[in-house]
Amino acid sequence: MARPAPERLEVETGFVTGHATARDSLPGTARLGEARDVAIKAFAEDGLPHRRVEDYRYFDLRQMLGKTGPLALAPQTSASGLAAADDPFAGVDRIRVVLVNGRIDRDASTLDSLPEGVELLSFADAAEQGTQWLDDALADQDGTRDAVAALNLAYASDGVALRVAKGVTVNRPIELAWRSTGETNTHYHARSVVVLEEGASLTLLETRSDDTATPVFATQSMTLKVADKARLTHTAIYADGGPAVRVANKRVTLGAGTTYKTLGLAIGEGRARTSERVHFNGEETKASINGLTLLKGKAVMDNTLFVDHAVPNCNSEETYRYVLDETARGVFQGSILVREHAQKIDSQMQARALLMSRKAEMDAKPMLEIYADDVQCAHGSAIGEPDQDAIFYLMSRGIDEPTARALLIAGFLDDVVDGFDDGDVAAALKHLLAQRLGAPDPAEDAIGEDAS
Repeated sequence: MARPAPERLEVETGFVTGHATARDSLPGTARLGEARDVAIKAFAEDGLPHRRVEDYRYFDLRQMLGKTGPLALAPQTSASGLAAADDPFAGVDRIRVVLVNGRIDRDASTLDSLPEGVELLSFADAAEQGTQWLDDALADQDGTRDAVAALNLAYASDGVALRVAKGVTVNRPIELAWRSTGETNTHYHARSVVVLEEGASLTLLETRSDDTATPVFATQSMTLKVADKARLTHTAIYADGGPAVRVANKRVTLGAGTTYKTLGLAIGEGRARTSERVHFNGEETKASINGLTLLKGKAVMDNTLFVDHAVPNCNSEETYRYVLDETARGVFQGSILVREHAQKIDSQMQARALLMSRKAEMDAKPMLEIYADDVQCAHGSAIGEPDQDAIFYLMSRGIDEPTARALLIAGFLDDVVDGFDDGDVAAALKHLLAQRLGAPDPAEDAIGEDAS
């Protein structure tokens, strides 16, 4: 017998009734408005995901928001009133797009330096104009039912719509810098679409930080559409505040002969979930999907990944590493699907975690679902503690214990960074990790070696 649906929470009812009030102010064509109506109806039926929803088994959103009561939409504001945020990519020459509560702040951004062949609009403007490439990307969905994705579509008021024209190489990275304000009990929903046409190349950066000590709930949806022979590198740093709850859904579609590399670094104190669905739609395509999580306190990070190998002759690597201290919790749910006719697939998935405290927790669930017979696929996970022998060895070389631990952890994480990138972005990631760990900065060590 099916279990009865749980009684609706105030926060869930507030999302549904609030949409009726907000609907007419949301951007978009009549077609998008109809899609929003369908989405809020689906959310009203499903409610917030809870532990009986398999994908949210380790991230019970209903429990997390159950005591907040109705949430108000976050106000439209600018970055000028916010405290200065850390800029981990300060040493990277890039084009910067600053978004506050999901909306582009043009005064704080550097949109005037966009190269020819790059079109960047706010999601609101692109939706109002009925931009064809945006409509095509939004229509290309896989039919997965997710209440948070429905809530995002129903409410999404802004974000970024970015297109790189055929054959264009963007020589400077483009950064999306997400900021949140500190209004109590608010919610906002951003939606972004990035389209790379045939043969295009782009490095995309993201940073996410909060200026808040009060509860904030935010959803972000990103659609990445990478056409044949295009190259996309995507690096994201998540530094969410303590009371914040964030859910990000990312859908990636890869054409033939493409190269896709991504790395997400979670270093915040909040509770966050990132779901990534990667679809291989063309042969001779390569993907490198990586995640690093460095948490303490009561922070939670859930990485949920689905890789769909629907065509032959493709490679993918999925590498995730966690360092969890105090009562922090990490989650990895990774699934690789190899369809019946997708022969000659090489896909390797690995999740490893270091628990720095007896109260830290890690849940890992890697899965393979294979219907082809000529493939090389493997998955694995390992959870352990720092190697005490290695720490003792470093201490025997005159290094104090805290620094020895920090060096060991930095090596555990930097190994993934080295395999991902060897330029300014990698240097920025290593510098940030060294700061967080209290380890020597690799860049300063390199300067010292050059000087000697």
